[in-house]
Amino acid sequence: MPITFTNTIYDDIIDSLATIINDEFAVPVHYDEHRGNSSFLLIPESDTLVTYMSSGVQREYDILINYQLKFGGQYNKNNIKQVSNIMERLKRLILNNVSSSNGEKWFDANISSIEYEIDEDDPTLLRGVGTFNCQNIEVI
Repeated sequence: MPITFTNTIYDDIIDSLATIINDEFAVPVHYDEHRGNSSFLLIPESDTLVTYMSSGVQREYDILINYQLKFGGQYNKNNIKQVSNIMERLKRLILNNVSSSNGEKWFDANISSIEYEIDEDDPTLLRGVGTFNCQNIEVI
């Protein structure tokens, strides 16, 4: 007999995360590659068991939120400011959405770290890469 399951990482975490990002920013969210002058890329990083419970499991999820800006001309403080503004706004967005659907989809959400980088092959690409972390309880 086939088992029943929920694709928690996609249906509850990634899809909900994409929705709140789309609602806040006028920047497209993609899953395969960056497109255009600026975009977000969501990349599942990990799915870790926290604990078993009598009627379910608690798991922790990490999703990389990669924001990329393609700028014309020289790399300068305005480029840094533009990318850091987006990442600061993203941190605040997640802080305002520490739980989703009253904790049904996720809870304890945070941006645990942000790294900034210039593409080695194309110096007109600047990225902010944030690690989104949250937990979910799946009732079985």
